[in-house]
Amino acid sequence: MSDLYSSQAFGIMLAMLFYLMGGALYRKTKIPLFNPLLVATILLIAYIRLAGLDLNTFLTDLSGINVFLGPLIVSLAIPIAKQIDLIKKNWAIILIGSFVGALTSVLSIVILGPLFNLNAELINSLIPKSSTTPIAVEISSRLGGIRAITVAVVVLTAVLGAVIIPFFLRIFRIKDPRIIGMGLGTTAHAVGTAKALEIDATAGAISGIALVVSGVATTLITLLF
Repeated sequence: MSDLYSSQAFGIMLAMLFYLMGGALYRKTKIPLFNPLLVATILLIAYIRLAGLDLNTFLTDLSGINVFLGPLIVSLAIPIAKQIDLIKKNWAIILIGSFVGALTSVLSIVILGPLFNLNAELINSLIPKSSTTPIAVEISSRLGGIRAITVAVVVLTAVLGAVIIPFFLRIFRIKDPRIIGMGLGTTAHAVGTAKALEIDATAGAISGIALVVSGVATTLITLLF
């Protein structure tokens, strides 16, 4: 029976179930902290601990889910194709905003990491924190980071961004949907885009494009390391 509970099929089904539960909870409450990724992560951790499963074995058995990451990266081109007219009108804002956001995110880790005595492996795991998960995982693996830490930090960054950015938007009375979309898309990627869509349709579209472009920018920037 223990083999069943730690099997690849059961692990993937459980991950999907926890994600759907998180999605239902978020739709009902609209509280950013109940993001499906965060909820699924916490529930999976709780399950592993309560079931007394070996983490390395469980992760190995669950590795089949990684086959979806490649197609996910390619599919990120879809929002760009769908919003081509919007890109043409705001191409300068999108390119400059995405590059500056990606560069700031990467440099913040490169500069602050050594100041907090983080080792190279941990720094490499944190560098792609503001990229969407499929891109961040690939960058982390190429740099020699720890995939699990990267995924956790990406989720945490997204949730915090979706919670904190709207607060600053109100303080500074920012109402331009382009700025709102760029801010949420470049820092909080998919979760930020969901939040941007709640605020304004244009902001959501800009955010969707920004998360893709900033992911590409992060990849190009990390090639320098």
